[in-house]
Amino acid sequence: MEMGEIVIQNVNQVYHNVNQGDFNALSDINLHLCKGESLAIEGESGSGKSTLARLLIGIEKPTSGKILLDGEDITCWNYRTWKQHRKKIQAVFQDSSGTLNPARSAYANVEEALVNLTDKKRAERKKHILDLMDAVHMDYGLLETPVRQLSGGEQRRLSLLRAIAVEPDYLIMDEVTSGLDLISADAVLTLVENFVKLSGSSCIFITHSRKDAMRIANRIIIMREGRIAEQGYLIDELSILMGHGLHETDLEDSSRRCIGREYASVYGRLWSE
Repeated sequence: MEMGEIVIQNVNQVYHNVNQGDFNALSDINLHLCKGESLAIEGESGSGKSTLARLLIGIEKPTSGKILLDGEDITCWNYRTWKQHRKKIQAVFQDSSGTLNPARSAYANVEEALVNLTDKKRAERKKHILDLMDAVHMDYGLLETPVRQLSGGEQRRLSLLRAIAVEPDYLIMDEVTSGLDLISADAVLTLVENFVKLSGSSCIFITHSRKDAMRIANRIIIMREGRIAEQGYLIDELSILMGHGLHETDLEDSSRRCIGREYASVYGRLWSE
């Protein structure tokens, strides 16, 4: 196994309920994510995709099976081991309460991660944070605002900003555009696109939107009732669509063309500095 790979082997997750009996949230999940690959996981609510994300970052342990990260079985890691790998793997969920301190300001939340997980100096940290806030359409006026006073969408963008700021090897995102307006969602997707392209990091993008999946990922799995129902490469779907007379430009909405170009250089500049 190469560094930068995730391998999921025969993973099952069963929740026990005295009154309702056992519930199989995940059944026989086998998956291989190569170094630098972007994988979309698509499915309806209750299909198991968020459960899988929680297993990948150690919030839950599987009932059975292995999850290998760079060859190490993370199902055996304790809290101390996870803490040592915080820079390596970052996650963004719809509910940001697990990654952000509600009592601290937006700026302090991001700076704390940079202080603990990078060697950036104070001036570098500030510039890095401001550039990323520009990229996700967050007003500088929110910098000193306590997280608890931010809207749900602002908290999610801040959580993504915090995760990307530390330049992880693995980035896991669960419905990061849910509830965002079109302009903010486009800015978020553009930032993720450029981070993935320029960093070489591996990315798992959980979504219910095929359109967003096609924009971020090169491979997709579709989950139904806790199982992988379908999987394949998104380039195949693109080829099918173009075979029906559609051109690649037809698949790009106008907001991606205009706003995407405006922000496409932001993460590129950050990464090259």
